[in-house]
Amino acid sequence: MGLNAQQAPQYSQYMFNKYQFNPAYAGFDRSLSITGASRSQWATFEGAPTSQNLNAHMPFYIWNGGIGINLHNEKLGALTQSSLSLSYNFVYETPIGLFSAAVNVGILQSRLNGDELITPSGVYEGGTIQHNDGILPNQSIVGSSPIWGVSAYYIHDYFETGISISDVPKHTSSIGGLDIDRQSLVNWFLEANYPITNQIDILPSVFVKTDFVQTQLEIAGIAEYRNQYFGGLGFRGYHANSFDAVVLYAGFKFNRKYRLTYSYDLGINGLRRFHEGTHEFVLNYNLQKIIGLGLPPKVIYNPRFL
Repeated sequence: MGLNAQQAPQYSQYMFNKYQFNPAYAGFDRSLSITGASRSQWATFEGAPTSQNLNAHMPFYIWNGGIGINLHNEKLGALTQSSLSLSYNFVYETPIGLFSAAVNVGILQSRLNGDELITPSGVYEGGTIQHNDGILPNQSIVGSSPIWGVSAYYIHDYFETGISISDVPKHTSSIGGLDIDRQSLVNWFLEANYPITNQIDILPSVFVKTDFVQTQLEIAGIAEYRNQYFGGLGFRGYHANSFDAVVLYAGFKFNRKYRLTYSYDLGINGLRRFHEGTHEFVLNYNLQKIIGLGLPPKVIYNPRFL
């Protein structure tokens, strides 16, 4: 007996959190960059997915590239998954732009909260939890498995694009007596930059995800005013019968270091009758200081000037 479900985390603000889905982007913010994201999917829907992401990356000039760390947590009904991964990418500069290639490795911990499950033949009285099911656990079970991936990124003056591949070959993780097949996943991203005036830029983007069974397409257009205020519109779906949501974007920069963006997913499929949309916040901090160029020279104190 087997069950199929989406495994890849879903975020709408991929254009404001590029390192999360492509480690080859590390260092391209030109300083230490820390991003936190929180997503509440299908508000008011009981057991709806919630997810949080925290990542940090920076240039690593000693190795001619960048390094980063990515932490992710999500709760999907009775299943909770948390992951930690580290990455390194090598950056090669050419006359036509910057090329980057990365590897990332980490660990994924999965927890199935059996006490949150209910079966038709189960017994749930007086604090007793008994599913009467030969597969489902009555209590929480935990399991861990490795995760890995490779990715590439390219930046030009007027556009940037990247591809990432994770969990190839696919593998199986075990949670108690349950086996979960980790499917391979490919992400492809493209973003262009069109200056309309000296103060307004338009940034259209495309994001494609596939596990070689289903393919999901996301498109968006962001308007940027004076590199301080942001607004836009997006759409997600992968074929005529699976249109998922229209996405509204808004955000601003507090100053040179802090940027806050918000998105609201307006559902357009049959599930929209049972929830009140999806909310997502992304906060980014950039140190705005070149680091990692090496240690400063030693200071030699001369007693003559003490």
